[in-house]
Amino acid sequence: MKVIITEEQFKKFIKSSPKLQEVINKYLNGYISKATRKVGKKSRNYGNLREDWCRNGVEIITMIYYFDGGKFDNGTLLISKELIKTIQTLFSARESYVLNVIEEWYEETMIPQFESIVNESGFYISTIDKMNSKPCTPEPVKPEGITDEEMIDFIDKNTLYKRQEIIDKIESGERDLEDFYLDIVDTVERRKNF
Repeated sequence: MKVIITEEQFKKFIKSSPKLQEVINKYLNGYISKATRKVGKKSRNYGNLREDWCRNGVEIITMIYYFDGGKFDNGTLLISKELIKTIQTLFSARESYVLNVIEEWYEETMIPQFESIVNESGFYISTIDKMNSKPCTPEPVKPEGITDEEMIDFIDKNTLYKRQEIIDKIESGERDLEDFYLDIVDTVERRKNF
C-alpha cells in the first residue's frame, strides 16, 4: 500500500515533531533564564501559592496553585499573549500546539523547581490560558518608620475590613500585621495595572 502525503499534511506532521518541541523547549529555557521569579506566599494569596515571572518589566507567566482545606486542589498557568505570538512566529506553529508545549515544559521544568522552593510536592497544571501583558508589580517593602497604627489605617482604607476586624485578626494571631499590610500594598499595586 502506498501512502501519499500532501504538502499541507507534511507541514502539519513536521510542526508537531519531537524535534520542534525540543527546539521550543530550548528557546523557553533561554527566555526564562533572563526573567525573575516572584513567589507569593499563602498568607498573601488567600491560602494559595503563586509565582509570577517578569522579564524587562513585563509579567510573562503567572502560575497559581490553588488549595482547598490546606491541600493542593488545582493549578492555573497564565501565559502572556505576546510570548505565545513570538513562539508562533519564530517556529511557524499553531497557538494550540504552542500552548501544549509550554504546558508540558512548565510541568517538567518549572514546577519541580517551585516545589523545592516552597518545600511541597504534587503540583500540576489543570488549566492553561492566555493573559494580556502588564507591568510587573515589585515586591512590596515596609516603609522605614511606619507605625502599627499607620499600617492598620492603610488596611482599613484599602479593604472592606472594619478597623476592629483588622485588630481582632492581628490579636488572634490569624494575621501578622506586617504581612497583612504588605499583602494589601501588593493588591493595591496590582489593581493599578488593570
